[in-house]
Amino acid sequence: MSTSYADSAQAREWDRRFDQWGRTKAPSEEDFHDYEAAALVRTEAQATRAALQLAERKATAKRINAAVEQIGDFFGMNGEKT
Repeated sequence: MSTSYADSAQAREWDRRFDQWGRTKAPSEEDFHDYEAAALVRTEAQATRAALQLAERKATAKRINAAVEQIGDFFGMNGEKT
C-alpha cells in the first residue's frame, strides 16, 4: 500500500510542478495503445497461420497417401497395375 501511495503522491507533486512551470500536459502518442490496430495485426497473423496450416495438412496428406500406396504395392495389396 505504501508504494502505491508514494507513487501517486509523487505523480501529484510532479503534476503540480509541471503546472507551476506553465507547461502543457498534452498527451503524447506513446501514452496510448492502439487496440484496434493490434487486433487487426493479430487477426491477420491468425489468418496467415491458418492458411499455412491448411497447406501443411494437404502436403502431409499427399505424403501419407504416397507412402501407403508404396506399402500396398510392395505387399501386393493394390492389385495389378498396368
